[in-house]
Amino acid sequence: MKKVAPLLLAVLVAAAVFPQEAGKQSAVAFVSKLKAKAVDSRIHVSWRNPANLQGSILLYRHTEEIDQSNLDEAELLATLEADQESYEDAPEDAGWYYYAALIREDTGTIQRFLVPFRNKTSEAARITVRPSAQSPAAEITGIRALIAGDSVQVTFKVSNPGRDLLLFRGNDPIRATEDLVEAYAPLQLDAGTTSFLDLPIPGVETYYAVIDSESFKLGKQTLVPGENTTEQAVVLPLGSGRSALPPLPAEEAAAPGQPSPAPGAVRQTAQAPPAAAEAAAPGKTAAPETSQPAAGAAVPAPAAAAAPAAATAGISSGSKDFPTTQLPYLQPPQGTPAGVPRRAEQLDPRTLQAISRLLTSAPPVQAARQSLVILPEDRNGPASGESASLQKILREHLLAGNYGEAESKLQGFLNIRRSPDTEARVRFYLAQAYYFQGLYEEALLEFVLCQERLYGPVQPWLESCFRRLWNQP
Repeated sequence: MKKVAPLLLAVLVAAAVFPQEAGKQSAVAFVSKLKAKAVDSRIHVSWRNPANLQGSILLYRHTEEIDQSNLDEAELLATLEADQESYEDAPEDAGWYYYAALIREDTGTIQRFLVPFRNKTSEAARITVRPSAQSPAAEITGIRALIAGDSVQVTFKVSNPGRDLLLFRGNDPIRATEDLVEAYAPLQLDAGTTSFLDLPIPGVETYYAVIDSESFKLGKQTLVPGENTTEQAVVLPLGSGRSALPPLPAEEAAAPGQPSPAPGAVRQTAQAPPAAAEAAAPGKTAAPETSQPAAGAAVPAPAAAAAPAAATAGISSGSKDFPTTQLPYLQPPQGTPAGVPRRAEQLDPRTLQAISRLLTSAPPVQAARQSLVILPEDRNGPASGESASLQKILREHLLAGNYGEAESKLQGFLNIRRSPDTEARVRFYLAQAYYFQGLYEEALLEFVLCQERLYGPVQPWLESCFRRLWNQP
């Protein structure tokens, strides 16, 4: 008892001092919810600033968990403004990294208190991909879209020929990030490309935009009308000699029963055989045909139906296409009927009686109505890059109850290649848009596609979809 008394006295003194110290620091709140998430060769760091913060944020990085003993050894990454709540870090080497965010008051005093799970990370963010050599983003200027025969030639200037580019095409002016989502899925242009030959549908207004590929991935693209996005629409005349697709070269002419090539950019044409070229030369007469093609054989396209000469001049590589619709996940073999007929099987009478008894004794199944769910990363995450566009769709359409419009916007959002995590979240919201329209089969498919990454949130929705499909007549 004699030893316990001094110990108890020390605890009481510490308890009396701690509220005073806490009271002194109550005017300066800590940064909270500091998180670090690795994506490829970068680490996205996010946090929440206290209300009415007066001062700046000091962000530190270390290969060990940061505490008072090694804070001075940690690398000061950046000094950030009071309204900034995220940072994109690109360490030079692959490895494990820890972060801490401290507040520096306007007086210059740094609040050096470190609290796990609040203003410092206790779990390391690991990157395994070494970042590529950084080069300045390519600035696109002088974009032009001109009609060239039955095609549209898009030309532009590039400040950095070593950067990959993205070419967007849409039927409305492309002036903001939201317009990129509404456009067709972009084409990846190789570094050094300064022109492209496109085949849009005649009679339809078409606009183009070219931006730096890496800048688009980081959500840092800038659209400048007249420089990297066209201001005026270009319209191919309806009498341009084709309905939408260019004539196929001889070696690409599909035989009966074979699928036709997809629409897209002009394809390279094969050179004519020497005999044909000699016959087509001025002053020469082609030899008459002495044989007819066999029944069912493919008839080569005439020489006059070859693709425009501009394609063979190197304007387009001929290997890139603008998709017009999303491809299905399953491609049935050629000739497969559109629908597979169901085969009715007669059950044994004893089986039918057993099933009837089970159903009679079972309580009626009530399909619970699910409530709209927004994932934490989209409810509390930083509004930057592709997350900003997704959060805008959720806020303006899905949360507002405009489920049909939300469905259209989310499908357009998926036209652009997304990371696996982002795609799973978008499909989770697309499934909910289907669900609240009563399209339970469509919702069920989308939930299945995203359940690998969102297993927990998806399970109640799957059960509800199954029950509602069971109760439908």
